[in-house]
Amino acid sequence: METVNNIKAILIDLEGVLYNDNKLIPGSIEVIKELKKNRIKLRFLTNTTTAPIKKILNKLHNFGFKIEEKEIFTPIIATKNFLIQNNINKISLFVNNQIVNEFKEYEITQKDPAVVIIGDIHKKFNWEILDIVFKLVYLNKTKLIALHKNKYCMREGKISLDLGPFVNAVEYASGKKSMLMGKPEKKFFNLAIKDLEEDNKNILMIGDDIISDIEGSIKANLKAVQVRTGKFQEKDLRNPLQPNYRIESITKLPKLIGL
Repeated sequence: METVNNIKAILIDLEGVLYNDNKLIPGSIEVIKELKKNRIKLRFLTNTTTAPIKKILNKLHNFGFKIEEKEIFTPIIATKNFLIQNNINKISLFVNNQIVNEFKEYEITQKDPAVVIIGDIHKKFNWEILDIVFKLVYLNKTKLIALHKNKYCMREGKISLDLGPFVNAVEYASGKKSMLMGKPEKKFFNLAIKDLEEDNKNILMIGDDIISDIEGSIKANLKAVQVRTGKFQEKDLRNPLQPNYRIESITKLPKLIGL
């Protein structure tokens, strides 16, 4: 296997790389331990918008990972940073009930909000909800924030529609583009890169999604590694933009970086 040298920090996707649904990917705990033992800086990037960061952290701890809250980056964090920077207080929220409390300091309303925030609400997506979002964006000229635009995800071991298609429907009807807060948005990657305080050439991104993880990180000027777990599909091999490296699973990562 080819070795990539001088890697000082790694961005790691969660779902599909460390675990699938509620099943741990074999060897992933040991890999994280080895990376930390060798003083590799780690940040965990996830597009998960159905759980608050505390719950994500608890899930990782229950698996056995020794990960700190400050090492996790989610679209929720990026969105709240945006709201603070732009002095926005009135918002309209269409997200999983579990993360509503993450925005408790804001006025949540459907009357003249400054922004509409849309996240993955799984089976609760319906015409009524999409129509409300559409009208807020189109008639009230409210900005639309999409927590991510993943096309599909894995639910109970099967490919399933994710948030992206619903965001695209509102964009198509309103003629307005959403503000993207998760992967593959470059600003999202830059948030983690800035926190690492390392040069891009010394940072590696490892993920399973050919678009959100691989295309996104390459466009953020990072070296990208795709694992053949999670959402990986054979058609990824024909994608116009390819990862710098492709490995069977995260267990091959230490060898790739020469540990």
